[in-house]
Amino acid sequence: MLDHAVFAASTFMAQVLTNLDNLAALVALMMVSGPRRTVVGFLLAQLIVIMAALLLALGVDDVIPRWAGYLGAIPLCLGLYGMVRQFRGRHADTSPRLPTGASTLVTMMLFISLSMDTFAVLAPLLADSISSYRIAGVIGAVMAASTLTILGLLGGRASIMTGGVARRLEALVPYVMICAGLYILSNSWTDAV
Repeated sequence: MLDHAVFAASTFMAQVLTNLDNLAALVALMMVSGPRRTVVGFLLAQLIVIMAALLLALGVDDVIPRWAGYLGAIPLCLGLYGMVRQFRGRHADTSPRLPTGASTLVTMMLFISLSMDTFAVLAPLLADSISSYRIAGVIGAVMAASTLTILGLLGGRASIMTGGVARRLEALVPYVMICAGLYILSNSWTDAV
């Protein structure tokens, strides 16, 4: 039971750290479009990304069960690419520019597009796990999405969420992706034995 809790905590942390750009966008959009539409769009996007990662994990498990762990190469490569971009000084623009009355659907699509790094980490992590760990991982990811929503609602009132602290934390995302990719790849060798 403790190992399931640890796995849920690891997916929780992966979800939070790969969604810091979404958190900054959530706070900014709440100021522009209002909290109701923005929060609903954010939560729907997070649920879609989590369920898509779970569906990919289930599909990979059926099609190529012994090779699922090699999906860890995806977050590893994306993390290395992000790290190289950081060292070169190129950062993605995380300030969304939406019209003042953006609909929930438009907001949801924006958050889905910002969540590809989350999908790239979560899908291989779930694919390389047995079903009971997948359930724990999905629970951890859903708890992380809920926590991010609460932080976003609180952050709309605090300047710390839109300042330099959030940008410094976001700089950790490539390293989280590299660690997740290395973990998934290293775990694949033990699965093959």
